[in-house]
Amino acid sequence: MWEKEMPTKQLAKFVRGMDELSDFISRIIKYLVFVLILVLFYEVAARYIFNSPTIWAMETSAMVFGSFGVLCWGYVLKIGGHVRVDIFYTKFSPRMKALVDTVMTVLLLIPIEVILVYTGFRRALFALKVNERMVESSWLPPSAPFRFVLAIGFTLFLLQTLAELTKNIYFLVAGEPLVDDFGTMDKENLI
Repeated sequence: MWEKEMPTKQLAKFVRGMDELSDFISRIIKYLVFVLILVLFYEVAARYIFNSPTIWAMETSAMVFGSFGVLCWGYVLKIGGHVRVDIFYTKFSPRMKALVDTVMTVLLLIPIEVILVYTGFRRALFALKVNERMVESSWLPPSAPFRFVLAIGFTLFLLQTLAELTKNIYFLVAGEPLVDDFGTMDKENLI
C-alpha cells in the first residue's frame, strides 16, 4: 500500500506545485495591464495634447502585451481556456476527454512547446551575446529582455502542460482525479 501511495503523493505534489505556480504568475502578471494602460495613455497625451509623440510607446506596449500573453498561457491551460472543438469534446465522457487530451498533448502540444522553449532560449542568449536591437523600431530597444520573457513564458507553459498531462494519465489509469482542483475539474464553469 505504501509503495502505491508514495508515487501518487509525489505526482499530486508536482501537479499542485505547477497549478500554484500558474496561479501565482497570473496574479502578478495581471498588473501588466495597468502598465500597458499607462504607456498608451502617455502616448495619447503626448501625441494629441502636447503634439509630441514618443518613439518608444508603440514598441513598449507591444512588448508588455506580448509578455502578458505568453506568461499567462500556462494559467489559461490550467483553467481550460485554450481553443478546442467543443462541439464534440463536451459530449465526451470524462475518461474520453482525458484520453483525447493525453493523445493531443503528447502528439502536438509537447513537441511544439519543446521547440518553443529551445528556440526561445537560444534566440534570447544570442540576442544577449550580440546586443541585438529591435530594428523594426526607431527606438532600437534591446531585444534580449523581451526574448527572455518569451522563453520563460514558453517554459511555464510546458511545465503546466506536463502537470495537465499527469492529471489526465492518472485519471485514465486510476479512474479518479489525482487532485481535487476546482480550476481544473470544473473548467467549463470558469470560462
